[in-house]
This record gives sequence, C-alpha cells and structure tokens, in this order.
Amino acid sequence: MKLVDLRCPACGGTIERKTASNVVVCEYCESRYFFDDEEADALQEDVFEEECEEASSLSMADYAEQACASFLESFDNGSFRETPKIVRGLGIEDGEVIFLIHDDTFMKSGKNGFAITDRGLHCREMAEAATFTDWASFAKLDAPAEDGCYIRCDGKSVCYYTDDSDLLPELMKLYKRLHRYALRHA
Repeated sequence: MKLVDLRCPACGGTIERKTASNVVVCEYCESRYFFDDEEADALQEDVFEEECEEASSLSMADYAEQACASFLESFDNGSFRETPKIVRGLGIEDGEVIFLIHDDTFMKSGKNGFAITDRGLHCREMAEAATFTDWASFAKLDAPAEDGCYIRCDGKSVCYYTDDSDLLPELMKLYKRLHRYALRHA
C-alpha cells in the first residue's frame, strides 16, 4: 500500500520510495530529495511493510544483503571499504560474506568498527575485544538504540561509527530494519 505518490519537483516524474531512508533519488533526472525525520518516520512503516511482503521468502542473510546494498546505493561515502586489517580486527571468519564493513580508526588499523555479514553483526569498540551477534541472537535482543557513536541492543554494541555524524542516523535505520526482519523470521 502506498501512502502518497511522490512527484519530482524538477521533472515531474514519479518517485518511488524503495528504501526506508531519508533520501530519495528521482530515477528520471537523478535529483536528490531529503525528508526530515518526521516525514521519514511517517513513511518508513509503510515502506518496511512492503519490503517484508516482497522479501518474506528471503533468508535473514539474503535480506541483510539487499538492505546493505540499498544503503550503499544512497550513502556510500567511501568509508565502507573492506581491508584485511578490519576483517582481522573484527574476527570475521574465512568464507563469511561481508555486506557492509567500516574501519573506524583514523589510520585504518582495524582496531574498531563494524560489519554486517551473512552470519550476523560484528562490532569492535575502541580498546575492546571484538563481539559477534548471530542473526538468531540479534532477534532476541531489544530494538537497536543510538548511544552516542554506538548502536546498541540491550547494552551490547552492534555498531561503532564516528566518521560522519549525519550518517549514524541512517545506519540506525538500517539496523532497525534488520532487527525487525530478524524478529519476523526468528
């Protein structure tokens, strides 16, 4: 169900909201439009329900892959690059498929950051050991909540991101989408 048809002010084309982000891009003229948080929240529930209906047969890993690809289409600022140091620093296993990864250290030493993989969520806070939360365990945790430069569930860090304060709210939306899908498929 669509709440409203969005029209591009620049060219008049219909804009489809394909993700639950605050940004939409006109597929005709490539103009970008930003929703404020209130507008985005009003449409986010509808978008998520449509996504769940379309993706209901997807595994959690497949849904996470699609959600991360959608996120990267809109928000890849160049900081989501896989390096051997961050893979080692987060304790990602050989053969694990990485959908989204970020090394949050200044010199890209791999000592803190996060990753979303086919197996679940990796996070490493500054001067702490890496943690891993598999998808089934993630579904059992409370909804993600922003806490400074962290996203936490039940006090457990699942994301650490300090590079761009404007991007953390978008990561928060991604983690909320993943959590809601995990709840539905637990």
